[in-house]
Amino acid sequence: MFNSTVLKTVKASVFTALLLGTSATVHAETSLVSDVANNIEQNISAQMQDMMTKAQTELSLSIQAQMSEMLFDMASEEQVTNEQLAAENKDQPLVTSAVTKD
Repeated sequence: MFNSTVLKTVKASVFTALLLGTSATVHAETSLVSDVANNIEQNISAQMQDMMTKAQTELSLSIQAQMSEMLFDMASEEQVTNEQLAAENKDQPLVTSAVTKD
């Protein structure tokens, strides 16, 4: 009778220890997976922020370059127009009198 009770108590204790051990292992694995997921999420977030910053910088530089090219083209066209006007003015003789000499 005593042996039977001790044997049942030992079996119950071993079963309880196995359940607690399994529970602790599952909890540790869940914690580990959660930590890995959090680290991955933080890395992705940091990389996305870095990519957005670089994209904004690239866009800003591209717009500045395009504006500079447009201003240079406009200045070149204006210079050509001014040179054409100056050439046209040189070709025409200056009339100082309405009377012509024969």
